[in-house]
Amino acid sequence: MNHLWFDLKSTRPERLRTDQFALASEIWNRFIENCLLSYKAGENITIYEQLFPSKARHPFIQYMPQKPNKFGIYFVNIIF
Repeated sequence: MNHLWFDLKSTRPERLRTDQFALASEIWNRFIENCLLSYKAGENITIYEQLFPSKARHPFIQYMPQKPNKFGIYFVNIIF
């Protein structure tokens, strides 16, 4: 198996018009739903933000002037 695909090529152009993350959004949304069903957060929770530096040209690259690396992919991690 050379490549692993998570979307249908026939509906890809239509989905890319409205969803920039369309190639993996269905799998990602299922993952989020399973996470929400599997665990209910309590009172002791930590939210950790991280900007992974990137010079690639993607529509989801964030610009954050206060960070040392100004451009990158922004992630929010929740630690229980």
